[in-house]
Amino acid sequence: MIPSSLFGKSWLPRPAALPLLILLCVGNLYGQDPELKFYDNTYVDNLRTVRLHINGFPHSYPIIELGGGAQMRLSFDDTSDDVRRYSYAFIHCNQDWTPSTLGQMEYNSGYATDYLETYDFSLRTLKRYIHYELVFPNANMRLEKSGNYLLVVYDTEDGDRPVITRRFMVSESLAGVSAQVTRPSVVDKIHTHQEVRLTVNTKQLQSRAPLQEVSATVLQNGRWDNAVSGVRPNLLGRENVQFNYQDVIVFRGGNEFRNLDLRSVQAPRTDVRSITNEGDFYAMLLAPEETRGSSVYIQYFDLNGDFVNFRTDRPVVNLADEFLQENFTRFGLDYTGEYIEVTFILKPRNGIPLDNDLYIFGGLTEWQMKYDYRMVWNPNINAYVGRALVKQGFYNYYYVTDLGKGKGKRPGDRVGYDQTEDSFDQTENDYIGLIYYRPFGGRYDRLVGTTVTNSSR
Repeated sequence: MIPSSLFGKSWLPRPAALPLLILLCVGNLYGQDPELKFYDNTYVDNLRTVRLHINGFPHSYPIIELGGGAQMRLSFDDTSDDVRRYSYAFIHCNQDWTPSTLGQMEYNSGYATDYLETYDFSLRTLKRYIHYELVFPNANMRLEKSGNYLLVVYDTEDGDRPVITRRFMVSESLAGVSAQVTRPSVVDKIHTHQEVRLTVNTKQLQSRAPLQEVSATVLQNGRWDNAVSGVRPNLLGRENVQFNYQDVIVFRGGNEFRNLDLRSVQAPRTDVRSITNEGDFYAMLLAPEETRGSSVYIQYFDLNGDFVNFRTDRPVVNLADEFLQENFTRFGLDYTGEYIEVTFILKPRNGIPLDNDLYIFGGLTEWQMKYDYRMVWNPNINAYVGRALVKQGFYNYYYVTDLGKGKGKRPGDRVGYDQTEDSFDQTENDYIGLIYYRPFGGRYDRLVGTTVTNSSR
């Protein structure tokens, strides 16, 4: 929620890196922190707008090649009063996001832990904040193994408390992967779901038992809450394996995401009823929206649930192209972007409250149904009302209901769309295929191939 106080500025000298031997000892304890969650999460309210993507490509999935030239870029804003010492570390994980048995020195040839040293103060903004950045791998932190990684940011001034966790992957180019998105084989899902099939070239792996040593995880739009994980191939070729199942690697097609365009405070391109200056942030009341249950599919541009932060005051020529150019999209927004308290209003078509709790949902909520993004029923207007504090930019979101626990094997199975967003097999979605390889006797899951395919291309 929105803090009630103004935030001042202060200055502290940038910390130097800790001695390597001390860091190696401390780093071994981090994976045992009982507060640590092995998924994308922000643990404290003062940290906002956490982004992790390939450096130079603000709308990208967090996958880089082992030994390649690409780097990851983490950024976030701290709305607290002073500069704080934040450190970070990597934890190597298995395919199921449990810590692997590799020691830190086996997968990271640099420091076990290092400090975030790049930060600056907001410039001429209502809400004051300090913007932090981290680019890795770097001279101090070098990754030596492929697989799943958890990036953990700690507040060293609060007993090394974890404050941010983000998942990312490091891949080896050993297995060529192709993917195909098809209509589901189950009749009841033909018009609402999408099915994915994979073919993997295993020649370079020289695997003796590829049906047992190779497995796949498939993500929809980079989400892990509804991922299909740990799937073994079911067809063996001379130099390839196939994942050609019926009703196994299947996803709801969903609907195109709702767009929230706040690149300009003075002239937002979203339907807005009012804009006010509240002292340390702007407040914006959106026009009421309606539920899309039992609706007709309409295709339009979206970011598949993601968000990108930037501001612009010039006319849009090609909206899609703007998200591909880091130099244009940033426009100094890291330090000059305003924070806006956005009020959302959703009206059920029949004017009756839904059976379950309602939430704003998407990349801006870390694909979680968070209490701060819960919508509340207002009987005076027969609609749900919710608020979110966001930084200037372009956002995607859904309205979803909480179906409760026990609805399926995956966390995403409890997220309900039928009453609010509907689902279509024509919806444009990205699908990411991740191929893991663990030979008999191997100690960790190697990520040996990746692919990204789109349901509409």
